[in-house]
Amino acid sequence: MKDKSTAAILALFMGWLGIHKFYLGRIGAGVAYLVFSLTFIPAVLGLIDFIVLALMEPEEFDRRYNGRQTLPAPVVVNMLPPPYPPPGAYPYPHGMHPHAVPAAWGPPPQPVAHPPRSADELARELEKLNELRIAGLLTDEEFAAQKARLLAAM
Repeated sequence: MKDKSTAAILALFMGWLGIHKFYLGRIGAGVAYLVFSLTFIPAVLGLIDFIVLALMEPEEFDRRYNGRQTLPAPVVVNMLPPPYPPPGAYPYPHGMHPHAVPAAWGPPPQPVAHPPRSADELARELEKLNELRIAGLLTDEEFAAQKARLLAAM
């Protein structure tokens, strides 16, 4: 297991050679630092790496270099509806439920009756249903129920 302080100290004193990159398991970056060690580029990058490592949170260091995944606390979501108060405790007139439809709104709408289909339209509908059944999108029972519904509407 890698230590954040060790990596930061290696970056400060041996950063120009890339020793801290080898320590952190970044072999390719370590080799690049070694190749360019005769220039001042790795020395500057080593100093920058020291600052980044010194300021990095321990959890972030563990996540990046030790493979530890620190998960936040689980969130509990209550999907149940709130309990309803006892009858008579509603602030609505006559104990009416808040989701009830007032009688003044009238009766609920009735389904619209479709005009009768011609034999050609019915045949096309049945062909479409059969194609869905063959494709496996409808079971035989669902196909039979839809077929009965279409024939009853005729």
